[in-house]
Amino acid sequence: MNRIIILDEELESQMRMYLALCSRYRVEIAEDEATLMRMIRRKNPKLILLDANYSGFNNNGKSVHKTIQKIKKKYSTLKVVTILDRDDMELHRTATQEASDAVLLRPVDEINVLKRVREQLSNAALAVN
Repeated sequence: MNRIIILDEELESQMRMYLALCSRYRVEIAEDEATLMRMIRRKNPKLILLDANYSGFNNNGKSVHKTIQKIKKKYSTLKVVTILDRDDMELHRTATQEASDAVLLRPVDEINVLKRVREQLSNAALAVN
């Protein structure tokens, strides 16, 4: 069963994603960026759902793009779906051009979560074959 890790500070969207995915995938929640990186090393996930507005990026002078680039440098086959606010078009453009494999817009719903995850995991499977 494919493993997915979620880093999302917005509890409602975190729970919606978890509930949408938990019957089909092994889903784990990362509390912060350090935990996320540790979980990636130890758990070998296939996909990460990453909140672009995570406060840890702003507090530490980091950005979601630098974090994704760091992840991709070490784990090139790991798929990263960035979670964005619908009205943040600049971040949306940057995420799709520079680092993220896909984007998921808030408010998240079960159908879109499942669609994005399936797309990325089937793209990963095709790349392996």
